[in-house]
Amino acid sequence: MHVGPTVADPGGMITWGKPSEVLSTDAHLSADGTSWAMYYLVYDTLVTTTDDLKISPGLAESWEQPTPTTYIFKLRKNAAFSNGRPLTSEDVVGSLKRLVDPKLGSYAGRQIGDVKSVVALDDHTVKLELEQPNTAVLSVLSVSMTAIYPMEELENGTFDPTKEMLGSGPFMVAEHRQDESWTLVRNPHYWRQGYPIVDKLLVRIIQDDTARLAALRDGSVDVANFENPDSATLLKGIVNVEPIVQKTTNYFRLDVSALQDNSPFKDIRVRRAMALALDRQRIVNAVFGGESAVDYVVPQAFGKPVCRDHQDYVTPREERIALARELLQEAGAKDLKVGIVASSVLVTFPLIAQVMKASLADVGIEAEVQQIPVADWYQRVFSAKTDFDLALSWLAGYSDPTQILSNWNPEWVGWSAGFMKPNAEYNNTVNEVRQLSDGPERDRAIEKACQIIYDQANILPLISKPDYIGYRKDKINARFSAIEGNFNTLKYITEFSRLD
Repeated sequence: MHVGPTVADPGGMITWGKPSEVLSTDAHLSADGTSWAMYYLVYDTLVTTTDDLKISPGLAESWEQPTPTTYIFKLRKNAAFSNGRPLTSEDVVGSLKRLVDPKLGSYAGRQIGDVKSVVALDDHTVKLELEQPNTAVLSVLSVSMTAIYPMEELENGTFDPTKEMLGSGPFMVAEHRQDESWTLVRNPHYWRQGYPIVDKLLVRIIQDDTARLAALRDGSVDVANFENPDSATLLKGIVNVEPIVQKTTNYFRLDVSALQDNSPFKDIRVRRAMALALDRQRIVNAVFGGESAVDYVVPQAFGKPVCRDHQDYVTPREERIALARELLQEAGAKDLKVGIVASSVLVTFPLIAQVMKASLADVGIEAEVQQIPVADWYQRVFSAKTDFDLALSWLAGYSDPTQILSNWNPEWVGWSAGFMKPNAEYNNTVNEVRQLSDGPERDRAIEKACQIIYDQANILPLISKPDYIGYRKDKINARFSAIEGNFNTLKYITEFSRLD
């Protein structure tokens, strides 16, 4: 938590330097974390999360769970959309039905699970009944992809979520200039009386890290976030800027081509050899200066000691190198030359790839780092016809340790279907995990799922993905969550205030 020394009178404007533009205004269909951060400013979710990733009230001021599959939400009676219409149970019911409609194809909707029914018990009470238990459902409902829409306006055609945003959150959109800025103003009907403190939030799209740093330096932005691991050091060098390295449940991952005929990694022995050769700690030290951490299938940020005992992690590196060489010899894999796709979407991808290249060389695998445009990355890695050996990407960890497990089911997520084989045992195990309450039994099922992931070496967790934030402590009073799982960068924006 970071708080300024004093608070000026309410009002004024805060400017956020954001690295990238919103890719879609429809939160229910979004698959882009940088867009999710914007949705929180305009929309509300039923629940939210605390600094320690616990579920806390959002639009639902309380809830109960009378059975393992039934949730009853009590809505805030003073919640209203920015057009002034009171938010009712029908908006929640309609939003949830839209989310889980297979025709929409919402990722968040699939995370909710199979819904038996969702009904309004009265104007401010909603009953959600699932076909089977899903212990992560409240965590899913805290993500901005499950935003509550104004269903009356959507159904009568006066609101189109694919073109605009209209919510019950703290701000409403006043102006949008594509690839330049968003101007948001206070929602006068926001349910939290007296908030947000500022009148206006200007979101400037500044794609270049150097330009964002310069804007912080000259005071033309009040707060900005960054991807470059050098950002923390650079921010420390700017007078009156408070640098923050925010821990997240997200991590960098390695996608491995297991289906492509001409990929050496179609052979599981070669995949396992590559996995044994990885030196995650070297990446942490060389790329992130120690400000990241070796990560596991269940993100280490949760503090849950599961999925950490596989030989890829606990066996000394010299022994892993020897085991990897034995597997390569057994597979008849000599003089291997492979490519590591490192898209230009993140400055960290090529840096990580260079360290991986050195690690793979230790077992005789020659790697070429392939820095390619984002569109080419999508085509080569995530299309039906893939063309790659290894590719760097990252995964969102969210706020429940089990949510991330769905990503190893290619039939469920879709994006990995071109390079990953479905595994029935894994899918059954994850289905079991979803239905178990937190405790030793669920942990054992999670461990079983992780063992399959590590042994198959098809999508591998690498290291944690911290967020870098800087703000002008002489100009604004601000605070940020110590750990963030849902991409809610400005989680406490309603409490931000000007000091000048």
